Amino acid sequence: MIADAAAERGADGRRTDPQRREHGTTEAYTVTTPSGDDMLGRGLRLLTVLAEHPAGLGVSAAARAAQLPVSSAHRILGRLVEERFATYDEDARRYALGWRVLELSRGFQRSPAGYSAAAAPMRRLAARTGLPVIAGILHGADVLLVLSVQGTQHLQLRSAEGTRNPWHATSLGKALAAALPEEEREQLLSGPLPAVTPRTITDPGRLRAELALVRQRGWSEVDEENEIGVRSIAAALPRAPESTPPLAVSLAATVILTEADQLRAHAPALRQCVEDIAAHMAP
Repeated sequence: MIADAAAERGADGRRTDPQRREHGTTEAYTVTTPSGDDMLGRGLRLLTVLAEHPAGLGVSAAARAAQLPVSSAHRILGRLVEERFATYDEDARRYALGWRVLELSRGFQRSPAGYSAAAAPMRRLAARTGLPVIAGILHGADVLLVLSVQGTQHLQLRSAEGTRNPWHATSLGKALAAALPEEEREQLLSGPLPAVTPRTITDPGRLRAELALVRQRGWSEVDEENEIGVRSIAAALPRAPESTPPLAVSLAATVILTEADQLRAHAPALRQCVEDIAAHMAP
C-alpha cells in the first residue's frame, strides 16, 4: 500500500485528512479505510463512484463517496485521466468517466462472461415478436441490465445496458428472485421494497405468493410496476455456468400497442429463448 503524505492514522485505525481544500474551503475530513485496501481497489472504487454520478463529481465529493482521503483521490483520479478512464472538466472542476470505460464495456459484452451466447437467441426472439428483448442479472436488491436487442415495432422502448432497477418492480427481478434458494429469496423480501410507480407491489406477502406462481408457470410479469405505460414478461435461465450470475430474459411492450394477453401469448417463445441460451452457455 502506498502511504498518503497528507494523511494521518489515528489510534482507532482511521485515516484523517486534516485539511481538504476545494473552491477555497478548508474542512476536516475523516474516512475509514477498508481492510486490504490498495491502490487498485481505490481506483476501482473511484471508477464505481464516477459511474454512479454521470454528471461528474469534484474531488472532495468523489473522495467522500469512495471513502478515501482527498489526497489519495486526487492522485488516483489524475492517473485515471491520464489513462483516459476518466475526464476532468477544468471549468466545472469535476471528474467523470472517460471513453476507455466504453471499450471495457464492449469487450465485456463480447466475452463469454458478458453473455455473448445470449445475443443470437435474443435477436431471434425480437424478430419473431417485434418486441425489445432484455437480459439482466441480480446485483444485490437490483436488476442490472446486461444485454438488450431492439424490436421492430414503430414505437420502441429503450433499455440501456448498465441500468439498474429494483428487483421487485421488474419482471426480470421477479423471475430471478423466484429461482433463488428460499433463504436468499426471503432476504430480498425482508429488504426495502419501495414503490417505483403507484402500481408497484410492495407487500412482502403478495410478492411471496407471486414468486410461487412464477416458479409454477415458469415466467413472471409486471404491468406498469417499474414504468407507467410499460408491461413485460420474463423467464430465468434454468441453469447457468457457475462462473456467471444467473440470467433472465424479458420481453417488454407498451400498454398502448400490446394488450396483456397478447404479451402473455409470447411466453412459450420466451421460454424457448432462455432454453436456447442455456444450451449455448452450458460448459
